[in-house]
Amino acid sequence: MRKISGKTYKKIMFAISLLAWLMLANEALLIHMKDQSQEEKLQKERQGQIPKDMQGYTQKNTQEYGQEGVQKDTEESIQGNTEERTAGDVSQSASRETKKQDPKIRVLLMDSGYDTYQHEKVSLEIKGKAVSYTAEDLKETGEAITLDGGSEGITVTSLQRNQGNPTYMGTLTIKRTEKGDALYLINELPLETYLEGVVPSEMPSSYHQEALKAQAVCARTYAWKQIEDGSLKEYGADVDDSVNFQVYQNQAPAESTTSAVVDTKGQVMTQNGELIQAYYFSTSAGTTSTDQIWGADSPAPYLKSVACRFDKDQPWGSWIAEIPWEQVEKSAATYSQGKLLGLQITRKNESSAVTGLTVNTELGSFLVEGEYDVRRFLTPAGCQITEQDGSAVTGGTLLPSAYFTMEQEAGNMIRIQGKGYGHGVGMSQSGADQMAEEGYTCQEILEYFFKDIQITRR
Repeated sequence: MRKISGKTYKKIMFAISLLAWLMLANEALLIHMKDQSQEEKLQKERQGQIPKDMQGYTQKNTQEYGQEGVQKDTEESIQGNTEERTAGDVSQSASRETKKQDPKIRVLLMDSGYDTYQHEKVSLEIKGKAVSYTAEDLKETGEAITLDGGSEGITVTSLQRNQGNPTYMGTLTIKRTEKGDALYLINELPLETYLEGVVPSEMPSSYHQEALKAQAVCARTYAWKQIEDGSLKEYGADVDDSVNFQVYQNQAPAESTTSAVVDTKGQVMTQNGELIQAYYFSTSAGTTSTDQIWGADSPAPYLKSVACRFDKDQPWGSWIAEIPWEQVEKSAATYSQGKLLGLQITRKNESSAVTGLTVNTELGSFLVEGEYDVRRFLTPAGCQITEQDGSAVTGGTLLPSAYFTMEQEAGNMIRIQGKGYGHGVGMSQSGADQMAEEGYTCQEILEYFFKDIQITRR
């Protein structure tokens, strides 16, 4: 091996030292640049601007886990970005979340007899004080005052419901009618709070929990649909508190019904992204109907006629009513002045509901069309109706259902044998309760009565 001279050795050692120094300097420069880049990234995050290399990951997690926020692993990867948002960002986010979670509904309140929207006098208790209003207290047509009862609500002592004097949460607007001789009452409140007053008024609180949850989803879907359709916009409202829409605050909320609303919060039924009309009724006649019962040319795609064995043993599974001839004559007189000779069922839908009733008089015949008008024409008001369990009830304005046959004794009475209670479209409430008892879930109940629906959140 060739021997290296001392001079050459010094040159080599100098070169090695220089190279080592350059490498250390380069590494220090890289560390500095990395720290600077990280600081810039954190600065952007503090301003609410997620760096490009994070955007895809954050967006993916938001879509995957919904509006509640990005999952913990993503939150950690952006190093506490949420906590470092500016006050403006937090305020805007909170505003959007409140709007999403707390939609409002406006309810037009009917009088104690559910006969009219107009109130001659409104008496109420608010925050421990009793006050009353008449149209004279509001000088101009359309003039209104809005009251907020806070956490205790407003009790309207001039209204009577099954629960007594109802208490309304949210605000209560008292508005003078167009003619200026009466008042309108409009209760505006969060939709979910409204549902807490609907579910117990539309379904017995003693029903099984999965049935109550199904009722809550139906009621929420129906309410949202009315809001979107602007059903009572001429009154500055979305719905009223009667069977015209959904009964509200007739029965006081119960723990079971409130729990059903809370457990299904935000859940609605849709088809292809659109809200459905979530119809429901008390008891089926053995088969449910579609909206063709009201004259639709073809059924809505989410409605179907299904066999329903679940409520066949309910009291309203079958019934008998005897209606005096004179009472039917009064109904006939609203169409024709001719003496009543007799009735004939001339039309039924696919589920055997009567949708056409021909009335023969001395002056000719006329046709009563549609499930509702047939039930109203054959009103059993004041008459005894005997249910299949032998119990007797006094009839109301409408025949219990349009699923019936009849026998006539001209000049004496009409004997009607019927099945079910209600219009028969959508979900049977009695059927839903029996299904829940047999172990069906809320979703299974809804999917049984409605066709090709999805349960989504709003």
